[in-house]
Amino acid sequence: MPTFRILLAAAMLVLAGAVFAEIRIIPQDSGVKVRLRGISAVSTNVAWASGREGTVLRTIDGGKVWQAIKVPGAGELDFRDVEGFDADTAVVLSIGPGEASRVYRTEDAGKTWKLSLQNQDPRAFFDCMAFEGTNGWMLGDPVDGRFQIYASSDAGKNWRLQGSGPGAAQGEAAFAASGTCIAITGSGLIAVTGGSMARAHIKVSVDKVWSATSAAGLPSAESKGYFSVAVSASNVLLVGGDYKTETAPGIFAVVTEDGAHSLKQRLIEGAESREDIQIRTPVKQLVINSAEPITLRETPSPRGYRSGIACAQQPLPCVAVGPSGVDSWSENAWQPVSDVGYDAIDFAGNVGWLSGDAGRIARIEISE
Repeated sequence: MPTFRILLAAAMLVLAGAVFAEIRIIPQDSGVKVRLRGISAVSTNVAWASGREGTVLRTIDGGKVWQAIKVPGAGELDFRDVEGFDADTAVVLSIGPGEASRVYRTEDAGKTWKLSLQNQDPRAFFDCMAFEGTNGWMLGDPVDGRFQIYASSDAGKNWRLQGSGPGAAQGEAAFAASGTCIAITGSGLIAVTGGSMARAHIKVSVDKVWSATSAAGLPSAESKGYFSVAVSASNVLLVGGDYKTETAPGIFAVVTEDGAHSLKQRLIEGAESREDIQIRTPVKQLVINSAEPITLRETPSPRGYRSGIACAQQPLPCVAVGPSGVDSWSENAWQPVSDVGYDAIDFAGNVGWLSGDAGRIARIEISE
């Protein structure tokens, strides 16, 4: 297919000067027509994608060629998340009630697959995964009033259901829209939700309890809430909206270490200590203390519902995607990038990929 470029000069203030980022979106030929909601950028050359009808794709040449891979027995599954470790190793997550929620793993570039986890509870529903090295976590919808959290310490070979996940309100759930409803914040985790409540659930370290923010001004709706979370050098970014009204302004919140969007809140779900606790991010430390729970206030919204957000290597901007377009975020402002819709995005440094409906896939490059 013809290749063209969409260029954007996005101004971003950094320290005392201004940095101009050029964002290039380069459409590629995935070779498939199904909706691709999972994307994982391993490096500038290696990436994995996943989607409906048991579809898994892999490139090892920067996206010039995408190889279609079949997972035996998975032809009717919808793979909403994929996490690639290298050119040969990846895990994919399928959604659905009961046994349709599964995790498969390959170590030989998709020649063979192992079913490493299959849900047996008809009430459960897998949503998304996040990995840091060989350590991974998976978020599932609430069962008996609590979200399910599975953990893996061996790159997805084996999974363990954790004893106590985040508490859930009636009608609260996670969205399996782009595989990015959970993220790792150094030694902790953050998961985002919607439905009856749009919240961020925070676990400051693996041995601490979960806490939760509240969200004011967000009318509850089964189709509305936070769909994706990304961790930048100093902030945690949440995007979402209403997937039934894709072009209506989305919702967006920034969790920082100070001001109105700080993480200062009481550990409200069975905390044993009221002493200050720190969340470690790649660069800075975010603090949770014994102050009253805060409200995640909405900041300027992206142009439409956004199902995925990812951050390029700082100080380059973060980018959010949705069915109605692509926007970049820097210095408290959104900049439109493209009106072409995508569902998911992931970066490896300043290079990444976007994936979406009808087999749509593109490479994204950001440079100063």
